[in-house]
Amino acid sequence: MIEVFLDPCTVNSRKVLAGLDFLGTKYKLNHVDYFTGEHKKGEYLEINPMATVPAAVDGDCRIFESNAILQYAADLGNSDEKYPKDPKTRAMVNSWLLWEASVWFPSCYVYLFEYIVKPLLKQEPDESVVDAEAPRWHKLAGFLDKQLSKTKWLAGNELTIADISVAASLHLHAAQHVPLDQHPNLKRWLLDGVEKLPCWQKTQAAVDKALLPDAPNVNGTSSVRATFNYTKDVDQLTEIYFYECDAAKNIHEPGDDPHEMPVTDSWHRADTFSIDREGFSLNNFETQYNKWEDDENVRFSFYPEVVEMLKQITGAKRILVFDHTIRTNANAGKKLTDETRTTQRTPVMLVHCDYTAESGPIRVRQLLKEEADDLLSRRVAFINVWKPINVVEERPLAMCDVTSTSPQDFFKLHLRYRDRNGENYVMRHSPKHKWWYFPKMTPEQVILLKTYDSGMDGTARFVGHTAFEDPTSPPDAQTRESIEIRTIAFF
Repeated sequence: MIEVFLDPCTVNSRKVLAGLDFLGTKYKLNHVDYFTGEHKKGEYLEINPMATVPAAVDGDCRIFESNAILQYAADLGNSDEKYPKDPKTRAMVNSWLLWEASVWFPSCYVYLFEYIVKPLLKQEPDESVVDAEAPRWHKLAGFLDKQLSKTKWLAGNELTIADISVAASLHLHAAQHVPLDQHPNLKRWLLDGVEKLPCWQKTQAAVDKALLPDAPNVNGTSSVRATFNYTKDVDQLTEIYFYECDAAKNIHEPGDDPHEMPVTDSWHRADTFSIDREGFSLNNFETQYNKWEDDENVRFSFYPEVVEMLKQITGAKRILVFDHTIRTNANAGKKLTDETRTTQRTPVMLVHCDYTAESGPIRVRQLLKEEADDLLSRRVAFINVWKPINVVEERPLAMCDVTSTSPQDFFKLHLRYRDRNGENYVMRHSPKHKWWYFPKMTPEQVILLKTYDSGMDGTARFVGHTAFEDPTSPPDAQTRESIEIRTIAFF
């Protein structure tokens, strides 16, 4: 039986564990703690003088390269399909194995080190290092993408150890912030192919636990990877029209720059978020109110409860509730230009913030006219109250931690109504963005979102947020229903 010596969280160790499981090889695992330097100590150095992990031992045979371990195990098991004996096909597999070790792993490791290892060491990523590596990485990824446009797997239509080897360098691709979206065939191969293999799924948890310490929560679940619809900043205005007109033709609409991002289950630190720091918070809010289909009754009976809750939480002298929207996927067929029952909408699958530095004060003036100058002379904050109407099983709300954003990440989305114009912010993508969500949130809780703050003292002013497709939602998940109540707090 082969003995392997490794730390399951490292790229090459994970490659070997997944590969041996794929090959059906029996082995004995010896854990070598990479982060405490066990691979540099006496006993291990006798096995592998190179002081690297992994290593393998089979009798008097010592192997100290991950791809060589997979080749050896495949030959022992006579795995003809997984490591073909046909000279031409084997040459192709070997080419990918050598390519992975010589150029692919070093390039991917730049992203791994900057965005995962450095934060573990309490250091900031160096964007200049990533920017310098990006052209090389895209060239290599393009090479893979071209091959995978012709074949299902790297060496043809059969899965081989080459696929396991090459994929390993991307085993934390979302947290690594590698731009997979620009290489669709590579992304398809990884997400729909390799990541659905049982051998891959069995070895992911050890990687997440060791290298993504913020991901686990009280239920032991990890952050998920999901698509977030950012917007390209182009040389024309970005606009949305809420009514039919000729001017709506040939406009630049938002949401044209999707990126896969990690989004972390927030329950393990739910009590620590602040609307003045991260830009959002979770609060308990129990109400007996349930007549959501009656807009006038919502305004008359429910708005006052929201006012009292916000006064207690924020300490504001005055709270104005001025609008609400019921969101459910049942409204998915309703056109954006439908001007009837505007309180009924579908969840917004767009990274955005509801106000801008200019539109916040304008909205105060529109609503409060004569009082506006006096009110705007003091601190004013717009706070959205997001409340589930049922348990959230699909399309949950995600928030982009304000501490991970900069003002340059936001730019204007112009909203065109028949009787007025408005402004939101949409966001440029940044790999620095940290996303949070609360899966299976219940109606007894609300999320407060800071969508504008006049304060300039470092308090959170604008929080990006969006609904998203949660890959862990069950196929029969009940349609999410929620209400968002728009308010202004005057201090």
